Amino acid sequence: MADPNKSTTFNLQLPTSNTAGQMLAPALSTPQKLNTGSATGNPRNKCALKPGHSLMDWIRLGNSGVDLAGTHGRVTPVSSKELARHNTREDAWMAIRGKVYNVTRYMDFHPGGVDELMRGVGRDATKLFDEVHAWVNYQQLLIKCFIGPLRTVVKMDSIPEGKTSLPIVPTANFGKPLPVSNSSVPANIEVVPRFDWIQKRSDITIYIYTRQFCNPGLFVCRKCAKVLQLQVLIEHVQHMFELELHEEVLWPAKSVRVGSETGKIEVTLTKVEPALWPSYGAHTLSRGVMSEAEDSQYEYEVLKCSDFNHDSFELCLRGTPDVAMVLPIGYHVTIAALINGELIRRSYTPVSGKFLHQPLTADTDANSTNLNFLIKSYNEGSLSKHLRQRQVGQVLLLSAPRGNFRLQRLVTHRQIALIAAGSGLTPMLNLIEHLLKRNANRIDYLRLLYFNKTPADIWCRSELEQLQTTDERFQLVNVLSEADADWTGLRGRISNELLAPLMTKNTPEYASFVAICGPSGFSRAAEDILKELKFNLENLHIFQG
Repeated sequence: MADPNKSTTFNLQLPTSNTAGQMLAPALSTPQKLNTGSATGNPRNKCALKPGHSLMDWIRLGNSGVDLAGTHGRVTPVSSKELARHNTREDAWMAIRGKVYNVTRYMDFHPGGVDELMRGVGRDATKLFDEVHAWVNYQQLLIKCFIGPLRTVVKMDSIPEGKTSLPIVPTANFGKPLPVSNSSVPANIEVVPRFDWIQKRSDITIYIYTRQFCNPGLFVCRKCAKVLQLQVLIEHVQHMFELELHEEVLWPAKSVRVGSETGKIEVTLTKVEPALWPSYGAHTLSRGVMSEAEDSQYEYEVLKCSDFNHDSFELCLRGTPDVAMVLPIGYHVTIAALINGELIRRSYTPVSGKFLHQPLTADTDANSTNLNFLIKSYNEGSLSKHLRQRQVGQVLLLSAPRGNFRLQRLVTHRQIALIAAGSGLTPMLNLIEHLLKRNANRIDYLRLLYFNKTPADIWCRSELEQLQTTDERFQLVNVLSEADADWTGLRGRISNELLAPLMTKNTPEYASFVAICGPSGFSRAAEDILKELKFNLENLHIFQG
């Protein structure tokens, strides 16, 4: 039977007396009879509580500002191994439906007694809870005790003999099923994604929890008014959630959020008929390994195409008709078009709508899933010229997200240098925004060395200069190779002299991590210089299209 208490948005009915045995219970759209037995659901297990330990006393304690979770307000994923360490009366954690709670302070408030609660500490107590507490709205009761999602680790040390791939659910509306190869499977894959949901009368929010800094990507497809598919991409591994919802929802989604630092994904959908559902419905989960050779393509329509500067243009696209995609930071897509009978593809990295000259209204919204591109038009570039001529409403073909950038590599680094040339700025823009907003191991210093020919070639100059003014941790250094006499900044091409300061510790120019993006010749030259300077290449990432 579906659990009617899954959502924390149900109206709560408080007990009318200070009876310790009464607990919080959900009030649905019609009045519900309160269970007045013990918290375990078994009247024989009801225990007398100490004075000052009633339900109302617990609520007052939760509202007093006391840190009941012991995490100072931070949400932290918890492994099963870590959970098992907290299994004593004085240090008691338990997991219920993928969420870990610190129940240490709740012990003396539990009507079923300390011993009954201790049965579930240090482990996943979902089954035990469902057996004896199913009617209790635990999420509201323990909301101030929440530590973080429970992480599940699945080890794939080997694939049975004769098996060449992992199973994956065929997905017609997602293009071809993604092929997988056992040669691509690491020895150990940490399968982090966990499913949760919450609702209001008017909408429902689907949560997928991954892990901190795993930098997930998301692809959402509505197959019909009640069925959704969510692809969660973590590096080369994709996790497919197929949801059959309880009732119909509207499209497009009300909001889509992907937290690159928290690893939390939220998809909020508007219900066709406002009402509280007894459950979200049902879902299945499958997993596969993405192949770089996969040529699945998705239709996106042109919302805007206009000049950006003298040799570049901006292109804004929207998924059609029931598709939304959010790329991981540092990833790109390929845009394809049939030109003179030949299918031409090029890689482009989307940027935030705020970098467009005249952003569309939807683009200024952080929840927008429109994809915005800044593209340089080359005289010999058949695809760029083709894209520049696209009209509003015309359709282009986009690939799934591609890339090998691992955001987690930067977590321990607080002084970082980004080296870009020309359109190689695009992957840096999202990275800059992430690094300056990063809460864990807050960045000390971020330096962008940006190489171009002339001042007119500098993309997003005013936005980057404004960022430098508002955030003292960020420094923009423009280097021009063909500047006129009025240019007062650095001149030349990439060289040992320009990169040598990155090696000098205890200076603002020092960098313990470097990322590079630009034409292939530029990137090779930058890498060769860093090798000569004895830079630790383990702390180097080169973006490649």
